[in-house]
Amino acid sequence: MKIFLICACTVAIAGSAYLWWGNNALTVSRYEISNPKIPSEFGGFRIVQLSDVHNKDFGGKLSEKVKSLAPDIIVITGDLIDSRKTDVSVAEKLIKELKPIAPVYYITGNHESRIGEYFGLRKVLEENGVEILDGKTVGIEKNNAEITLTGIDDATFFGSGELSEKVTVFARELKGLAKEKGENFGILLSHRPELIDIYADCGFDLAFTGHAHGGQIRLPFVGGILTPNQGFFPEYDAGKYEKNGTAMLVSRGLGNSLFPFRVGNRPDIVLCELVGE
Repeated sequence: MKIFLICACTVAIAGSAYLWWGNNALTVSRYEISNPKIPSEFGGFRIVQLSDVHNKDFGGKLSEKVKSLAPDIIVITGDLIDSRKTDVSVAEKLIKELKPIAPVYYITGNHESRIGEYFGLRKVLEENGVEILDGKTVGIEKNNAEITLTGIDDATFFGSGELSEKVTVFARELKGLAKEKGENFGILLSHRPELIDIYADCGFDLAFTGHAHGGQIRLPFVGGILTPNQGFFPEYDAGKYEKNGTAMLVSRGLGNSLFPFRVGNRPDIVLCELVGE
């Protein structure tokens, strides 16, 4: 009996340590994007993506890691806060740590659409110099060359019907917004990876997305198990995808929401480096 209790305690401690490590030990997913439309002046341009933080506080380690990656810009692709445990002060702390590193651009996720505190979050972001791309396109210039960055709110912000109806409105809005990028290399920030057909139809060259949490639980040789809006064994859970000339990067996210653990799926910082032609 004593041996059994020792073994049980050892397993419990090891399991707890593994879960803590899997939820707190940051990883970096690195990608290179090559496209003839990328000006040579933007060769080596570094974009760090943070997504689905869900109010998780890494105690300064997240911003330290971001700083070590020397980004030219930082993009946040939604669910900075969590509708079940909303704490704007945690988000504010992170933003204040990030703003000295590089310009920060932000779009909403579905969790922002659920809470009244979103307007307080917007005020905090604006006061700290974050560019909120809620249906906006901005030019990013370097040595007289330019690329564009477009952002759009999550589909749940569009209309009051079912999600399918909101996606229809979202697609129409994005189609009009896409015209603003002109002939430049166009980058899109949008929360949902399952809408890749819409991004490709709008002619964006690169899209940053999140929402899928990497499938939350990831198995070797299988990938993610379950994601919102895609169900079991999702097609777009993490990594790089291509569709009709559009490259899409899907972050595995950083925090948790309804399910409190990440298994085989450590918190993910995305680093994208542009390759000038």
